[in-house]
This record gives sequence, structure tokens and C-alpha cells, in this order.
Amino acid sequence: MDKRTIGSLTAIGGFLNEVNICEMFQNYANDANAQNWLSVMGYDHSKIQDLTAIGIPPRISKSNATKLGITSEKFEEAARFKKADIQVKIEIVLDGLLYVENISLKKANRGAGFNQVDKRPVSTYKSFWHFNERIEETLKLFTGEILPENRFSPDQLSNLSDQRRVFLNELPNEEVAELIHFFESNKVLVITDILRGRGGFSADWFLVTRMNKSGEVDWTILDINSVCNFYCEGVTQLSPRGSLKIGRVTMQRKGGTPDPTSLQFKINPLELFDRF
Repeated sequence: MDKRTIGSLTAIGGFLNEVNICEMFQNYANDANAQNWLSVMGYDHSKIQDLTAIGIPPRISKSNATKLGITSEKFEEAARFKKADIQVKIEIVLDGLLYVENISLKKANRGAGFNQVDKRPVSTYKSFWHFNERIEETLKLFTGEILPENRFSPDQLSNLSDQRRVFLNELPNEEVAELIHFFESNKVLVITDILRGRGGFSADWFLVTRMNKSGEVDWTILDINSVCNFYCEGVTQLSPRGSLKIGRVTMQRKGGTPDPTSLQFKINPLELFDRF
């Protein structure tokens, strides 16, 4: 089997969450799906001496990070750029070494489409990617953190489709061109950060489970570099609704509560089943 592209094998009924996946890994000696996952990750399950699988909580305390093998010096980076949902520790009989694999888990219904993969205030992304102040203002107008009334005349405001924010196709061409140029030039960095992350809780693997209308679940597991490369495919351009398409990733305003003026990045993980 191709260790990079195996997928779409039938799993158990009902959606798989972090607890289910960890239990399946823990039961690797008897669970055919876990054995296949381990094979994709490069391990022969018959050679494993010990395996521990644990869920990584969304919010990490420094004490919990230490238990998961993160030093205090590396804690801030690991916590800010965490993308892994599960950590699997594997000890091999032959060499006695301990291997650690971090897995990002995505769940999707057939036909449901997009999953949010990252969401933060514009200023946080500026600290990550160092875009200039004009791009920062453009993005804050887009999210509504800067209200249109602070930038546009009454006549201009009357032409906007939403008085709470500005869609990118309602901004001057030169501002949009600068935004597109930045994200196209930095596409690999942006997509790698929102999918793989950085530091000790970055993801090594991407495991997607999907459920059909009859309740059956199948899955695909891929190495994270292949996933990042896949979502980098395509140009950076405005979407028909005035958001931004960065390769196969959509950048939108978050909206809703509790943080309506944050940026969010979305992907369609179901595309991975068709591609690989």
C-alpha cells in the first residue's frame, strides 16, 4: 500500500471523534483500521512493543504541555500554533526507541463541504506573517473590525452591500491587488501555518473521517506535507462573494459570536478522498 495516499476504507458506524480514534489506536493489535493507519505512517504493528494514544485538548496549560513532552521554552510557540488533535507514542521492539506522531483530525459529512481550520484576529495574523499596515487595514475593513463609516463617504456607504463590513470586491483595485500579491507570494507559509502549524503540537498527519446518509464512516490519512501541497494548488484570487481564495483555501470573515471580526480559513477536506 502507498504510505502517502491510502484511504477510503470502511470504519465503524457513527462519527469518529478524538476519543474514538485514540481507542482504536490503543487497540491496534485487534483493530484493522488502526493497523492500516500505522502502516501508512510507516510502522509494522506486529513490531510495536508499546503504544499510547492521547487527545490533545484545544487549550493547553504549561503543565499539560510538559507531560506531552514540550519544554517550557517551546511552550508558547506550541500553544499558539497547535494543529494536532491526537498524539500517538510508539515504541518499537527492535530498536527500543520512542516515536511520536501528531495527527490532525477532521470530520465531514458527504455534501457538507467546508471545515474551519484556523480563526484569529487580524492583528494576530499580522504578528505571524508580517504584512504591512495597509493590508492590515484592508483585512480589518473586510472583517468589520474597522467599520466602513470610518473609511467611506456617505455616498460610498450607500453602495456597500453590508454596512458592517466591506467585501474585498468593494475595495479599490490597488488595495485588492496588494492583498492578492501578498497572499500569493506567501501562500506556502500561510497554508502551512493554518494546516500543519509550528512547534511541538504541529501536525505530522491529516486524518479525515466522513459519514454518509446511512451512517457509514470511511476515512483517509495523509502525510501533512502532501495535504499542504494539495491545498496550495491554484492561484490567489477573489471569490464570487468577495472573499479570498488562496489556492484551495477560502479566507472569510468569521461573523457570528463570540468573535465576529476575526478572519477564518476554511477548506473542503472531502476533496482529499477524490484526489488521493
